[in-house]
Amino acid sequence: MSVAPGAAANARIAAKQAELQALQNLRVESARLAQEISQLGEHVDDLVSGGISVSSVMGSWQGVFRAIQIAQATTAASRDAESAETNAKAVDETKPIPDALVRIPIQSSEGSVASTPKLSD
Repeated sequence: MSVAPGAAANARIAAKQAELQALQNLRVESARLAQEISQLGEHVDDLVSGGISVSSVMGSWQGVFRAIQIAQATTAASRDAESAETNAKAVDETKPIPDALVRIPIQSSEGSVASTPKLSD
């Protein structure tokens, strides 16, 4: 009988040692998991700060597009004005220049010739 209680005690001790070993492994793995979660939290903080930066950039795009639109409208208006001015000059250049003006005497209602000085060439 004394053998049986000693063997039972040894079996119980072995079971408790296995349980202790499992708990120690659990503690090590829990510490490692906590460290990885902490690192993950730091990465999330980096992502949040990056998201804020992206939000700031995206918010400024509306102003950038508005500035581009204003610049395009201004250049288009100046181009149209230059084009109209160039077209006006081209029209002026294509008009024939009249010869020197000459006065031609006309007869008045009395049948006499109106007195107009003659221009010399």
